[in-house]
Amino acid sequence: MGNIRKSRKIVIAVISVLTVISTGIAGYCGYKSSVSGVATDIRYLVQDKTPQIGDEYYLFCVRDDLFEAADDILVYEDYIEVEDRYVSIPIESNNGNLSYRFNVKVVETDPQLPDRFAQSCRDYYQTLYDKLQAKKETVDPNDSESMEKIRKAEELVNGFLTDEVYERDKSSITPYTFRATNTINYYVIGLIAVAVAVLLAVVLIYAVLGIWISGKKLALGSVALVLVVSIVSCIVFRKEIATMASIKEYAPGMYVCNIQNDYKLDEMLSTDVRNSDSLIALISKKLMGGISLPIDAHHFGCSSFSCVNDQGSHLLCRNYDYLDTDGMIIYSNREGAYASIAVCDLQWARFAGTDSIAKPDSLLGRFVLRGAAPYMSVDGMNDQGLGISILSLTNPERRPDTGKTDTIILLAIRGILDKCATVDEAVAFLSSYDVHSMFDKDNHLFITDKSGKSVVAEWVNDELTISEINYVTNYYIATHEYDDERRFVTLKNKLKESNGVLTIDEAMDLLKDASQDSKNGIQTEWSCVYDLDHFVLYIYNDRNRDNYYIITFPESFK
Repeated sequence: MGNIRKSRKIVIAVISVLTVISTGIAGYCGYKSSVSGVATDIRYLVQDKTPQIGDEYYLFCVRDDLFEAADDILVYEDYIEVEDRYVSIPIESNNGNLSYRFNVKVVETDPQLPDRFAQSCRDYYQTLYDKLQAKKETVDPNDSESMEKIRKAEELVNGFLTDEVYERDKSSITPYTFRATNTINYYVIGLIAVAVAVLLAVVLIYAVLGIWISGKKLALGSVALVLVVSIVSCIVFRKEIATMASIKEYAPGMYVCNIQNDYKLDEMLSTDVRNSDSLIALISKKLMGGISLPIDAHHFGCSSFSCVNDQGSHLLCRNYDYLDTDGMIIYSNREGAYASIAVCDLQWARFAGTDSIAKPDSLLGRFVLRGAAPYMSVDGMNDQGLGISILSLTNPERRPDTGKTDTIILLAIRGILDKCATVDEAVAFLSSYDVHSMFDKDNHLFITDKSGKSVVAEWVNDELTISEINYVTNYYIATHEYDDERRFVTLKNKLKESNGVLTIDEAMDLLKDASQDSKNGIQTEWSCVYDLDHFVLYIYNDRNRDNYYIITFPESFK
């Protein structure tokens, strides 16, 4: 008996120590995630800033955008249009591999690296050329179509094997290099540590209770406790549970969710929120029980316009251009607010894309999205006939300071959808806050309603500026910046030609004409036509104009 008690004490002591260690790891990872903040898009540094030796950054970068120049060196390449030149930034990593986000320190570039990089590029294209030659040997010389394709490919590859391209690649290497100092994914490690700590704590409790209570009584008591907790939880959290249960995949790359729980909008709007980090912290505190969130986003290129269809209905039309991602259509009808249908980007919470942490309809995805999704909306409409969309600009983030309550633009979008029935009400709402932009860049809003009024809300010199216009892309309207940009001109000409009257099909065709392909990693992920008079959404993914979906409530959310 003495040996049994001694063994039990040892087991309890070991489990206690492991529980403390797991809890400590979870706490440390949560702290590291919170202090890291929102990662800076590497494209922003390339396009708008010159890093200095000794600078440190927390970077966002899609792994597919990196070129492997050596075993321990990756290179990020980008084209700076205004300077008509390519830039290649070396990234040193001990294992030659990087995650979705990572810390770096700026150091001087190894003088031998430009030649190594240029030679790596040449070797890559030489390998392609050799493969073409091998392929050519297997093709029937009389097959003119196949031979012509190979000839064009040879011509293209040969263009990259010239001395001119070699020198261009060599000169594109920057005098600075990003040395990766931390590639650990603290968020995922923290989640695992929390799960382990909870499991160990449960085992510890049972081990301690087993000293005084028999196994049979302990089992019966556990069953009774689980039943009571389940019943009480279902009653108290019934709306949260209903929201989580409603998340489902509606179509490839598209999910739907019926938001039924209270997402505490009034509390969020009454709290000063000046940047992405404070928004994430607020959502975590108010809706996630303190659990750290991975919400993150970066520059996105989009376009929006409004028109009237041949039946007299007013339409908000919108392309969402971003990295490879999935969308979720959310319906909300909380007490005291207007009902709305909106679309959010699931990659922002890392439930889509190349480095997703889980599926949207997983338990983790359901829990996070039932609170975060209302504040991730990038376009939407309410049942009063008001529509809104956010578009990214090229300027850095805005930080106005006029003494009004600070809010961030995503909170403003949710506030407008829930509280405003007209464009004028939306403008008044924006005027009552210091509205901050987010995710590295400035933003503007396209707002329209079923009266036919359409405006672009921008902040020029930190002052709200309203321009009445029915089309917009990613450039300031108030300052007439880039009025000759392709997508802007495409929208302008078609709307002028049609006097602003387009059928649903014509509106979708125009969205496709103004869409973007995958150049520079940005492409049109979805295209929306919101019928503001009938509260109906038409949407298609990935420029697939012929395969669109009609979203209504409640049919689409059952």
